[in-house]
Amino acid sequence: MAEKSVCVTYLLWLIGGWFGLHQIYLRRDRHAFLIWSSAAGYLGFGLFRDLWRIPEYVKDANEDPGYMEELIKNMKKKRKPPYNVFRQFGGVVVGNLWGWIFQLAIPEETVFGINFSFLELFIPVVIALGVHTVGNVGRIQGSFLYPLIGASSLLFLKFFDVEGISIAAFLSSMLFEAKGAQWRRTPSSRPNFCKRMSYLGIGVLLYSSLWFSYLYFNAEVTDSSGESIKFRDGVANFLTSPLWTDFKRTFHTLITSLWTRGWHETWKQFMDDLDPFGEHQALKVLGLESNATQVEITARWRKLSKEWHPDRYVNADKKLEAQEKFMEFSAAYETISKIKSRRARKNNSFQDY
Repeated sequence: MAEKSVCVTYLLWLIGGWFGLHQIYLRRDRHAFLIWSSAAGYLGFGLFRDLWRIPEYVKDANEDPGYMEELIKNMKKKRKPPYNVFRQFGGVVVGNLWGWIFQLAIPEETVFGINFSFLELFIPVVIALGVHTVGNVGRIQGSFLYPLIGASSLLFLKFFDVEGISIAAFLSSMLFEAKGAQWRRTPSSRPNFCKRMSYLGIGVLLYSSLWFSYLYFNAEVTDSSGESIKFRDGVANFLTSPLWTDFKRTFHTLITSLWTRGWHETWKQFMDDLDPFGEHQALKVLGLESNATQVEITARWRKLSKEWHPDRYVNADKKLEAQEKFMEFSAAYETISKIKSRRARKNNSFQDY
């Protein structure tokens, strides 16, 4: 098997560290999955820690003679692995995270006539699975029994109506460190790349399905007035909203233009659609088409300014509304006039040239 490179590992850490690519390269698939599923190891903490741990990981992957000699010496000297605060902290974080996600994913409503609340009994199993996965990374291994015993405290806490996922994760990780952690004295099996990716893929699908279940069945969004709506209904409404419809139309137009007119013309069209100078919006405010002349623009502005002049209104609310409209029309007229004037000067300079 080809030796792993420190430089390649750091490169993969840089370009795909959030997905655990550097750990996949080093055949540390459990570690890779943990990084991916916990937002790069607790919001980037684990990924940052890998910065100075990578050389040791590479030596481990290559079974460097010096590294293996030191490892064997430690195994002979210490009956079990020494306590590791990072391993326990990681177990608490992952067990807590997986437990919460599993609980959030359980549908609160009846689905196909089935009440899925009974799945809450399996939350301790998920917590223990998170702790066990953290504890079985690298040269450490341990039984699933001890973290499961610790996580089962959640059932006792729930009996007293205490939301104890975090407590259960802590007890589970503590019990694994105290009783479960052992040296991995025999080498792990080395399945081929396809089998490894299959296992990882199954894990990713299962974990993603929990998020999907939460977003579809339980997640809610709240508007500025405090009204709540199911996330799935909000997405459905968004997909029929003018914003999404306009985006789809613009995107389709750009793709069609790219195929028929080329990149240069498409880029020009894209910049026009972005309306960086506010010309389209200003014309919309004045109620004019894009091909309107300066004479038409001026005439329209004068008409609207006269119609919405604040002095024409006595009522305070109407006067305030008219003032806002008047300022909006004036700003739009000024924007278009500046753009037209700039273009006219540019055209004249080209003609003189």
